[in-house]
Amino acid sequence: MQRGASGFTTTAVAETATLSNGALFRHFPTRLDLVSATVEHVLAELRGVYATHFNRSASPATPEELLGLLWDCMSDQRLAAVYELYTQCRTDDDLLRSIQPIVIDHLDQIGVLAATVMSHIDDRVPPYAVPFVTLAILSMQGLIINNLAGTSIGVERDLIVALADSYRLNRSGDPQS
Repeated sequence: MQRGASGFTTTAVAETATLSNGALFRHFPTRLDLVSATVEHVLAELRGVYATHFNRSASPATPEELLGLLWDCMSDQRLAAVYELYTQCRTDDDLLRSIQPIVIDHLDQIGVLAATVMSHIDDRVPPYAVPFVTLAILSMQGLIINNLAGTSIGVERDLIVALADSYRLNRSGDPQS
């Protein structure tokens, strides 16, 4: 995925993995199987990176710290390649059917991770924890896609502050508390 979605060919993958095409296809019978397995691996790895960084951070963590960790994971170049695949799903029904269950499962697992993370900010997990994390992820995805097009570069800190203020406002009615 380092070459982006368009450079993700079975030949390139086999060369990178130092496998023959035949050996590659014994593990992944179709290109879609390979793409799906790669998307699943990247998403799982990035969730693991976030959890590892989160577990190393001071507790209780601030919303800005947790959102900063999320931004670091989401701005990973491997995830940018996955986003390229998301856009290809618009015109490729087979690709959509192949990765959609993986993305849905990823979002479910993010919800579980969000509840764990939120418990380190507050004594109790607020009812808006998962919707808040969903909002943060979707906002960051939009910013990352804009950054791929060369727009909005350098405003991630502003987004993190706005999201943290939104979280605090939901929690107490006061964005400064």
